[in-house]
Amino acid sequence: TNTVVSTDRLEYLLTQVSSSTSTELQNRFRIYEFPQENQQYIIGVDVAKGTGEHSSCIQILKLKSMKPLKLKQVAAFEDNYTDIYMFAEIINRIGTYYNKAFVVLENNAEGAGVVNRLWWDYGYENLVNEGEKSTKLGVRATRATKPKAVLLMKKLIEDLCLELPDESTVNQLLSFIDDGKGHFRGNDGAPDDLISALYWACYTMEFDLFESKATI
Repeated sequence: TNTVVSTDRLEYLLTQVSSSTSTELQNRFRIYEFPQENQQYIIGVDVAKGTGEHSSCIQILKLKSMKPLKLKQVAAFEDNYTDIYMFAEIINRIGTYYNKAFVVLENNAEGAGVVNRLWWDYGYENLVNEGEKSTKLGVRATRATKPKAVLLMKKLIEDLCLELPDESTVNQLLSFIDDGKGHFRGNDGAPDDLISALYWACYTMEFDLFESKATI
């Protein structure tokens, strides 16, 4: 009853899921739409340790238009045994594949190592940074930024501005709650790693990165 996304909209999302067009990287990467020429993509990332518990996840969204804002999930990566060094390489490969997509990656905990490797080792230029590139790489998850990202994701979904064909993502939304104490999480320990990557992808829209014209 306290899911972040309204139950009516969750029921609708369940009717919109579809099978992936292709799976790559040993079935860890589900592709629903291949990259299109001259199309802008954004990526949200959630980093885990890669020790078999939480999953490291990547959400890839296509920017269909800015006015009105319309986004579409085109691919998702999910794996709980990918270490942070390999994960940085995978982000670089996927980001480059999707037209050098803008990448939002939190720099907390394990994310710090991935952010630094992505920037300094791979020279990934479209990493979204909150501050100076030499000192504040990536985005900091705080009591201010995380709720803002979650509520933006909620609004986009409930306003039918974000298409989500990935069934695993929708299933995690079914148990993603507001606990009433200022925290957003999977209910009773349910996984929420795909959702974390999704709301960071949505958070990209808080930055002045895109032209205002429609791009459908």
